Amino acid sequence: MRKEYKQMMDQLSPREELVEQVLAQAGVGAELRQKRRRPMHKKKLILALAAALVVLTGSAMAVGSQLGLLNVFFQGDTSGLEPYVQTEVGSAENEDYRFTVNSAYYDGMTVYATVTVEGLNEQAVEDLKSNKVIAEYHLENWGQEMVDGLMTSGSTGPDTFQANQGEITEKAGYEYTGSAGGGGYELSAPSDASRSWSISLVFQRWLGPMDTPMELWVGFMGRECSVEIPLDTVVGSAHLEPDQEFLFNPLNGQRAILTEATLTPTQLYYEIQTIGERKQDMGWDAVDYRFILKMKDGSLITSEQLGVSGGTGADRDNDLITFRVNFAEVKFTDVNEVASIIFGDTEFPLDGSEPTLAEEDERLYPFFVPRYGEEGPFYTNMEALCQGLGAEYIWDADTQTATATYRDVTVEMTVGSSQVLVNGEPMELIGDLWDEMNQEIVEDVPLFIKLKDGVLIAPTYLFSNGSTTGGVWDIGISMVHLAGGMEQDPDHLVVLA
Repeated sequence: MRKEYKQMMDQLSPREELVEQVLAQAGVGAELRQKRRRPMHKKKLILALAAALVVLTGSAMAVGSQLGLLNVFFQGDTSGLEPYVQTEVGSAENEDYRFTVNSAYYDGMTVYATVTVEGLNEQAVEDLKSNKVIAEYHLENWGQEMVDGLMTSGSTGPDTFQANQGEITEKAGYEYTGSAGGGGYELSAPSDASRSWSISLVFQRWLGPMDTPMELWVGFMGRECSVEIPLDTVVGSAHLEPDQEFLFNPLNGQRAILTEATLTPTQLYYEIQTIGERKQDMGWDAVDYRFILKMKDGSLITSEQLGVSGGTGADRDNDLITFRVNFAEVKFTDVNEVASIIFGDTEFPLDGSEPTLAEEDERLYPFFVPRYGEEGPFYTNMEALCQGLGAEYIWDADTQTATATYRDVTVEMTVGSSQVLVNGEPMELIGDLWDEMNQEIVEDVPLFIKLKDGVLIAPTYLFSNGSTTGGVWDIGISMVHLAGGMEQDPDHLVVLA
């Protein structure tokens, strides 16, 4: 996947005005939460654009068609959600193509679906398989460069899958300012004449059960070939309207009022009203999508353990900031297993009883650690990381080895080695680095444990679960935005336990 991702970006080479269009449509400025998904190198703007293009255009991600819909979108035990999956939803066709919605799942805020397009004649099959029909559909709105890029990458583009999210949202009484449709991630083709994708169609807020069905169609087939997905059945949810003040951002002291929150096993939607103007100090957005679920058995599930992603919005008429959060990990399938949600310093019981101050050891406040490394993956000071987490850290000066233990996972790191031991098992540290001329990316380079100013530093992806590799401690380690903008702090990272 790493090579295909880089090749796609090399092939697209979008001009500046196209970059702006893509970023605007993807909502990068307000909605793309920048997280460490894998060992990354510098030139972060290019990578942010790449992330936006993947959101919009999808990628040729080969996911076995034998997997069910829930297995395509989520990790964990999803068996309790199976009753909410609709199968054989419907199909529509014209003289050239048949569009089928194979399955769908709606959690009150997002529709997840698997779909198939089948060519009904020889020319249609050729145009579908070559991506010509998809690419040329984008010519009018996006120009020839987008067409060329889609022909090369084979991806779906921003306009292939379209839906009536705006109409549905407005019927519910809310304004909708997002795009119509969603990007598709390609699945294994079910036949030589067809292609299949998984798609997620996000509303900008929690809507819950709706009498109005979603209409989903393929752009080049037209809305007359849409398929209706019923939205009247939703997985169980818990809804709160506490209107309670709490410490929203411990990093800068920002306080807010939680006006509304709705939780399901696969998403959380919440609204806040800041006390005064939103503070713009360093790390001003670090706690967006940040919360802790306290289960009835007393255990805690952090947003990092749920693999969250999401977007923010604003209800300017009511002076609200809205957060929609999607989970990649299913940790429960019945909201009755959850006792409360902890935001900042306050615990909000799901039974609607009065909020209370959370126990200090359950707040798990974020904190800053030093950031090192510009030519490749970020490194950080291991002693500082462990101190902030309350993890055990032992340094042996004779062997130049550090042993760190957190959440029953022990990591042994020796200076000068690219191999660490995780609970006694060896793990190689590799990443992508720019060459000495800063022109080419060199892939799968060994990453060594180092000493910096007398302290041991290690690649952050080893511990952060926002990475495709590593993530042994189930924590988040992210870049920090400087005051009032998206510029990165070159000296610090933020840790979310």
